[in-house]
Amino acid sequence: MPSPESYRQALERMREADQAHRKAFREIGSWRSGDKKGVAKAKKSLEVFRYESQVLQERYNRPLEEALLWRSRAIDEVIVVLSIDVPSYRSGYRKEDYYRRLKKAALCEEQTSNLKAIALQRWASREYRREDLELGRVMVKLADMEFLNAVEAVPARKGSMVEKHKQRMLEAVLHGRKDLRSQPKSKQGSES
Repeated sequence: MPSPESYRQALERMREADQAHRKAFREIGSWRSGDKKGVAKAKKSLEVFRYESQVLQERYNRPLEEALLWRSRAIDEVIVVLSIDVPSYRSGYRKEDYYRRLKKAALCEEQTSNLKAIALQRWASREYRREDLELGRVMVKLADMEFLNAVEAVPARKGSMVEKHKQRMLEAVLHGRKDLRSQPKSKQGSES
C-alpha cells in the first residue's frame, strides 16, 4: 500500500485536474463551440482528468478493495485512507462504502479509537459531506459515554454548522443506542 502522503497528493492532483477541466469547459460553454483552441484545451484537460482518475483507481482504490477481505492490516490501511480529508472527485462515495463495510467488521480497540478521532474531526468541521451520514452510522455501533462527552465538548457557536453536526450526531447515536439515552439527557437537563 502506498504511503498516506502519496495518496493525499494523488487526491489533490485529481481535484486540480477536475477543477481545470470544469473551468476549461465553462470557458467554451459547449463542445460544439466555434473556439477551436478552447475546445482543444478543454479536451486536453479532460484527458488529464481521466488519466489522474485512472491512476487513482489502479494505484489506490483497487488494492484497497482487494484488501477488504477485512484482515486487521487491511482495516488499518482503510482507516488511514479515511483519515485523509481531501475532497476530490468521488472520494465521498468511496468513503461511504468503506464506512458501510467497517460497520460489519470486527475492530480492535486501536481501530475503534482511530475511527472515533476521525468522527470528532469531521464533526468539528463547518462543512457537511455525504460520507458523514455513514460515519454516524458506524459511530452508533462504536459509541460510548466517553465519546458522547467528547462530541459535546467540541467547541461550537450557537446556530453554527459545527453545532448542527454535533446535534445530528448525538441524535443519530442516541436513536440507535438505547443504553446511552438516559445519561446524556440527564446531563443536558441539569445544564438548562
